[in-house]
Amino acid sequence: MASLQTLERRILALEARLAEVEGGCYGNTLYQLHRASVKTDPRLAKLLNHLDVTDVTD
Repeated sequence: MASLQTLERRILALEARLAEVEGGCYGNTLYQLHRASVKTDPRLAKLLNHLDVTDVTD
């Protein structure tokens, strides 16, 4: 079974190849952007809870 790091490298390599085929490179890949947003969500939630901001998404 492939490790998580191996799978991440494969995803990044596939996205890099796709960017080459499509003829463009946008800096961050979609995978990297998703990973960054996953890290940001808990931090933002902690900040909003600290400021007593009510959740209006329900």
